Amino acid sequence: MAKKKLFSPASAKWDDPPNTNVALVDAGVPGSLPLLNPECMQLAARAIIGLDGKVQNQSSFDRKHYFYSDQPLGFQITQQHSPIGRGGKIHLGTNEGLKYTKDIRISQMQLEQDTAKSIHAVYPGYVLTDLNRAGVALLEIVSEPDIDTPDEATLCVRKIQTLLRHIGASHCNMEEGSMRCDINVSVYRDGECRLSGTRCELKNLNSLKVIRGAINAEVRRQIEVIHNGKQVEQETRGFDARQGKTFLARSKEDAPDYRYMPEPDIPEVHLTDQWIEAVRATLPELPEATLARIQGQYSLSKDTVETMLDEPGCIGLFENVAKGRNAKVVAAWITSEVFGQLSYRAQRLQDSTLTANQLSALLDALEGKMVTSTQAKQLLVEYMNGDVRSVADLIKAHGWEVINDEGKLADTAKSILDEHPKEIEGYLKGQKRRLNFFVGKVMTATKGQARPQDVSRIVHELLEKRRRA
Repeated sequence: MAKKKLFSPASAKWDDPPNTNVALVDAGVPGSLPLLNPECMQLAARAIIGLDGKVQNQSSFDRKHYFYSDQPLGFQITQQHSPIGRGGKIHLGTNEGLKYTKDIRISQMQLEQDTAKSIHAVYPGYVLTDLNRAGVALLEIVSEPDIDTPDEATLCVRKIQTLLRHIGASHCNMEEGSMRCDINVSVYRDGECRLSGTRCELKNLNSLKVIRGAINAEVRRQIEVIHNGKQVEQETRGFDARQGKTFLARSKEDAPDYRYMPEPDIPEVHLTDQWIEAVRATLPELPEATLARIQGQYSLSKDTVETMLDEPGCIGLFENVAKGRNAKVVAAWITSEVFGQLSYRAQRLQDSTLTANQLSALLDALEGKMVTSTQAKQLLVEYMNGDVRSVADLIKAHGWEVINDEGKLADTAKSILDEHPKEIEGYLKGQKRRLNFFVGKVMTATKGQARPQDVSRIVHELLEKRRRA
């Protein structure tokens, strides 16, 4: 995602305090002029190439006129007539869980400004406006009418999301608004042309679950309208997920209503073949190729690899750490423990302080029985908090040295057994859960410095010895 907005030097961060990332042009101040951000062009080109489209050598911007409170300029700067990208496709097939293969063709990909954020229900009767989002770059990916089912729609969005994350074009976090989806839905009678129905646009769908629910609800509504002998009207609709129904937002304007005109303050953009090829050269291996290679090379499940593909930088981290180590253990730690910490911190891997060397040293310490599993997880927390000390130094600083002396562990366990005769009696009468009671007591006494599996074995042997006595 670009650090700055499409036509202004203001930060593109969406979660800063309201109205703190606003330049004059974002607020529509008369006399302020837009200045195209080259980073946005480069990220758009990466996405277009990744989606097998063609970056246009020449593109231009247009004004799309409409009045709404979230659009301070009174128009949106977009690329209706001469977009930066044309063509491309999203391939769906058995890898996505379908029983058939299909290409969803892309018509064009265009850069445009995002709108401000409207905030309702804070003050009754008022709508607040946060301009932080106004002017943030959007890449609108317009598909041909090739999608026939809700499954195809959600798979298509999911695949675009994975690709754009993988190549570093966008975070594509639907919950935070860095990826949104508008869907045109129409139905037709048997025997008629599949595009003969009147389409309605569903706006700003922000999760895969919502996409599926909105499509199903709108299909049901349109079928009911037709069965009642009425005509489906072309309109823009929203989706109420609680009620499972779509609702009218506004009647749909046709293109002439927007009064498109060339943007007079931004000249045509000319991109050389050399510039386009330089962008192409920076792209990593694309997700489908990476999925097949990682699955085959490391014998990992498809779900595991797809989970890592979803997080930018994760495949690189995995491959660096997996050198000379058990790949399945490395993948399990990344997708469980590392991802768990990232989720807790609301952080992306690329923004984390964790390095491949740190994770490698941590796993080596665990494999070499220098630390317990619990202590290894605590080491991970330290590294993700920014600690740069070695594993050995952290172990020493926190007193995490593992007790490997089984004689010492046995003495500790014997003392605890002697203190709990009733629990021993219960175990000997068949209450096997008492074993866990004693293991917990020993782990507490050793301050977690013993390996649970060693403690369990030793306690079990001592209890069985008392059974035989």
